[in-house]
Amino acid sequence: MPQFLITCTDSENSTEKRLAVRPRHLERLEQLAAQGRLIVAGAMPKQHDNPQAGFYGSTMIVDFDSRAELDEWLKQEPFLIEGVYASVEVKPFNKALPKG
Repeated sequence: MPQFLITCTDSENSTEKRLAVRPRHLERLEQLAAQGRLIVAGAMPKQHDNPQAGFYGSTMIVDFDSRAELDEWLKQEPFLIEGVYASVEVKPFNKALPKG
């Protein structure tokens, strides 16, 4: 399956909304993980130990059969629907390491 790097940038002043919507966001990522299609996902906090300081955004590396399939999945992303993400950039990704 092709892999994709997804870089998401948070909207200004979206911290409260991000924290409220996070359970729905994580549920979808857990479903991808259960299907073996999630390589890595995580937030980019402004301060590691203080979520209230806000976030720059998120990064994910995922496996999808096609970019079109990924785009359909993204249409249902709670952080996009609720306006947490101001922008999302998707690029092809080829994993080199670690192997396996």
